Amino acid sequence: MDGMVLGRGPETGRLMSYRGPERRRGSPDRWWRHALEEIDLGVCLVGGDGQLLYANSTARRQLDETSPLQLIDGQLVAPQRNDQLRLEGALADVQRGLRHLICLGRGAGRLSLSVLPLQDGLGRTAQALLVLGKRNLCGELPMLAFAREHQLTAAEQQVLQALCAGLQPQEIALRHGVAISTVRTQIASVRAKTATESIRDLVAMVAQLPPMQGVLRVVELR
Repeated sequence: MDGMVLGRGPETGRLMSYRGPERRRGSPDRWWRHALEEIDLGVCLVGGDGQLLYANSTARRQLDETSPLQLIDGQLVAPQRNDQLRLEGALADVQRGLRHLICLGRGAGRLSLSVLPLQDGLGRTAQALLVLGKRNLCGELPMLAFAREHQLTAAEQQVLQALCAGLQPQEIALRHGVAISTVRTQIASVRAKTATESIRDLVAMVAQLPPMQGVLRVVELR
């Protein structure tokens, strides 16, 4: 009965419940869950003992069997003992209001995540927000939107994606089977359209794009 007002229906005269506009349109809890599903960035809400309370679909995909951070029986667990100790230490510090940036795993599978304290309405820290590091510099949808915004051609978009992947112009030319002069012309065109002065500025501009989730995706959480 919380938040409900009882009234009588005009036809039946029977008691019926009235829900305010905020309840008819969806609770705040539902809205923030929908909001987190729209970003291509892994976000988890966990208890102090590592129990997973919520994870968006991006995080679920990252927490697979190859990840240095995995979901096992409802708990976030790092398979490597040193990583697990680092995670437990960060979660313990959250209870004291401390924030951490930790790195788990090694090499190509390395995962960075921020561990942030979340306070309740009484100012007590009871949960932690984990934000997982980006899997790549720029997702497919933000890159597509960026290319459309700046009217890049398909070839220019391919060159930009290769630059963001760390390839040099010569490597791009070999991969695409074109002359190095063609690649340099395409890079110059992209820089002109985006008003950037160098490849470094161009890549930095793309790195700052907000993460956008694709429309066609499997929502794994309820």
